[in-house]
Amino acid sequence: MAVAAREARAMLSDEPMRRLQLQERVAFAGGQLAGRCGVAPSGSQIQPFVIGDNKRTMAVAAALQARGFDIRGIRPPTVPEGTSRLRISLTLNVGEADISAMVEALAEVLAAA
Repeated sequence: MAVAAREARAMLSDEPMRRLQLQERVAFAGGQLAGRCGVAPSGSQIQPFVIGDNKRTMAVAAALQARGFDIRGIRPPTVPEGTSRLRISLTLNVGEADISAMVEALAEVLAAA
């Protein structure tokens, strides 16, 4: 763990453009989610998407996973009752086209669920 933490710190120091690239992806995803799904951007690489109902949350997560998106459903006791949500985690491993495809899939799945 210490070695991994040291390497991560070195990467942040040596490659500041990585942080900027991630911030750009976060902003892009926030805009896409706000525009297409009416979700307020979180401003971080973790974007919660509150659905509320446990069963529907897990069904939406499963449908998105079946389409190839690694989006997890989070439900009680991890979050308060009635606030089940999707956890959308953004990384440098995805680009704007991936984010747009995920948002489109999310909108389709929500409309059908």
